[in-house]
Amino acid sequence: MDASSFRDAVFQVHHHGRQRGHYFLASEDERLSDRHIQVNGQRMLSFGSCSYLGLEFDPRLIEGGAEAYRRFGSQTSYSRGYLSCPLYHELEEELFPQIFGVPRVLVLPSTSIAHHVVLPALLTEKDAIVCDHQVHRSVDDAITLQCARSNATKVIVKHGELDRALDVLRQLSVKHQNVWFACDGVYSMYGDYLPESFLQAVLDVAPNVRLYVDDAHGMSWAGENGRGHLLSRFPLDERMVVVTSLAKAFATGGGVVVVKDPQLLEMARLVGGPFSFSGPLRPGDLGASVASARIHLSPELGQRQAVLQSRIEQANDLCDRLGIPLVIRNEAPIFFVALGRVEAVYQMAERLRDDGFHVNVSGFPAVPSSRGGLRVTINANHAEHEVDALFSAIASHLEPVLESVGVTRAEVDEQFEGVLPPFLRSATNRISGIFRVPERKTAEHDTGSVEMFDSIDQIAPELWDSLVGGLSYIDARTMRAVERVFHQGNDRPEHCWSFRYVLVRDESGAPLAAAPFTTCLMKDDTFMSAEVSAALEAERAETPYLFTSRAVVMGSLASEGEHMFLRPGEDRMKGLVKLVEAGVAEMKAQGSSTLVIRDVGDDPEIAQVLTGQGFVPVPLVESYMLQLDWRGEDAFIASLPTAGRRKHVRATTERSSLFDVEIWDSQTDVSDDELRRMHALYLNIARKNLRINIFPLPVELLRAQLESGSWEVMVLRRKGGGAPVAWGACRHAGEAYRWLYCGVDYEGFNTEEVSPYRQLLWQIVRRAGKLGCKRLHLGMGTGQEKVRYGATASPTFAFVRADDAYEATQLQEYVTRLAIRRSRAGS
Repeated sequence: MDASSFRDAVFQVHHHGRQRGHYFLASEDERLSDRHIQVNGQRMLSFGSCSYLGLEFDPRLIEGGAEAYRRFGSQTSYSRGYLSCPLYHELEEELFPQIFGVPRVLVLPSTSIAHHVVLPALLTEKDAIVCDHQVHRSVDDAITLQCARSNATKVIVKHGELDRALDVLRQLSVKHQNVWFACDGVYSMYGDYLPESFLQAVLDVAPNVRLYVDDAHGMSWAGENGRGHLLSRFPLDERMVVVTSLAKAFATGGGVVVVKDPQLLEMARLVGGPFSFSGPLRPGDLGASVASARIHLSPELGQRQAVLQSRIEQANDLCDRLGIPLVIRNEAPIFFVALGRVEAVYQMAERLRDDGFHVNVSGFPAVPSSRGGLRVTINANHAEHEVDALFSAIASHLEPVLESVGVTRAEVDEQFEGVLPPFLRSATNRISGIFRVPERKTAEHDTGSVEMFDSIDQIAPELWDSLVGGLSYIDARTMRAVERVFHQGNDRPEHCWSFRYVLVRDESGAPLAAAPFTTCLMKDDTFMSAEVSAALEAERAETPYLFTSRAVVMGSLASEGEHMFLRPGEDRMKGLVKLVEAGVAEMKAQGSSTLVIRDVGDDPEIAQVLTGQGFVPVPLVESYMLQLDWRGEDAFIASLPTAGRRKHVRATTERSSLFDVEIWDSQTDVSDDELRRMHALYLNIARKNLRINIFPLPVELLRAQLESGSWEVMVLRRKGGGAPVAWGACRHAGEAYRWLYCGVDYEGFNTEEVSPYRQLLWQIVRRAGKLGCKRLHLGMGTGQEKVRYGATASPTFAFVRADDAYEATQLQEYVTRLAIRRSRAGS
């Protein structure tokens, strides 16, 4: 999605979480001394800190910081290119070299800045870098910026397919001077890590292949002198760069670059801009770091590491024994309790909060919207009984939480299947089974039934139309026409659709909800800006199915507007959840990872339920509707609110004498040649209208719609005959008239004087009025023209559940490269 849509989606998803007290919390304690915190008047034991050894409360660190402030002031406000605080020398050339076993290191204000400092020394136009798509955001951002500046090649490999990275590295190694592989030492969400056998395989690909590792979450709690989890099991190689953090288990602040070659650090100091122009660490951070480093070089560190390791083993054993779903069992103090839907995550966190425990919730955008969970971090200053109490509480709430949101354990298991690389999935000694306890019992909300059909012919048309016949373009006759055109035997992949019709009944058998779902090939940029789609369409001239994926869509790509019936009343949201569950089941059955609930109006209740079910809202183009009380053309024009609008419509009316208007229906004899000419007019518009970028509808659909008996086509010709110059496919249902798509030929018209599109719009308004319709649905786009007739705009949203964020990551990389190309062209 576009940056603005992504921003809005994050805001909307997190707004619900903030309202429920899960984000942007502030401690109310006057003094912190252990893992107990007070938030909103409630005292809780926190399992959310990344200070894994609990050193931030050590008096030696506090005194070290205070003494440094006394000696060197509150800051040393010099660029490090000119002058550094004396404590830097002690850390970079004495203490940290002893910890890491290297001649010297580079200390920066943060790991993020460290990446921006060292990468310019590593990547030029001659080089390439392969990124694990789950590498930390700070690494990815720095790589993207440096590749943009240097024209180095960047390739992303899906975390769950990292075995493929070896082939990618091999291919790049013959084309580039140096090829880097970027990954995390310990991944911050799931706590997984890459085995040393894989890291060695990376280096074995070719002599010019190198490793770039962010081991921020591995620092201090593992390894000799606390050099980190990565270096505890994989010795530092000449072809490795390790960047780690002092802001987690080390308990101070800053980042450290660790390499064997001091010349590389010197190059980073020279070409890594933030080394000189970012502010240095404050003396207090440096003084606390000196104190922490001395503890790391003492026997005391091993004792702290051993305590933490015993707590980690205790937590792993508890999760095994109690059947708590972990994505992976390993040595790290990070535990990700897999729950799936956001609503399940929030409910579990709230129950634990009531029990006096604070944990971090993890959801979109940190993880895919349907792969949420609790991120629990164990610290050395958690007592055994506290660890036991937390996981016992999680186990006691697990079953009720999953039941309350209608999730089975098998469904959650499916959600997290494939998130880890194959070599971790098969490492049974490291991975606990995601679910060890029995399936849930039938929940109260499971009463009633869900009926699913794969053809509209399997449902009584009267029943279907009584529920959705007045909505959008999904009545029985229309869906029969759509099935006739978009079938599995079609020659074009984009026209091979599968259908699933869902009918939800309550316990009495009365319909509660209904909607059709279509599985089809969808462009990944469907909801992105027209500029992005235009660039992609240019590339699709050579690669037609670039950035396309199979998706399950409520309604179809041959419809627009409301696509679901929800019976009003207290069970309305229950029906929605049942429809969503049916859509998810279809997504799984079709082997897709994307489910789209389309064209939803501004309904806060629906939005809250869908975000809780793991969907992300994406704003669409506004939809326009005209309320009608037709009393003739003159009365309609007189009712328009402004003189400008009245003048515009009156002028259009006066020019209607220049056109002949025909209404075609199922009784009209239309030649194939004429339909093809009309379809060409549609393609002229469709290929330019890229704001909602879908595959163009085929000419066969227009024929099928006409013959269905549910549609009519308005055709405009120049006065006296000739080929059609404009046409619109419309549907009349009850008091509503709907206009879906059209074709227009502007050739030979001075559109400022006579516009066939404006004339078509006016004739559709007249037609709806003469039919006695109260509502005219004019669809999306061309808002300026529609507003002139009194139409009002309504916001619409697509709610998207993407179980795999990899394709979105790849598309975002494309967008970034596109922006860079434009920037260079502009300069």
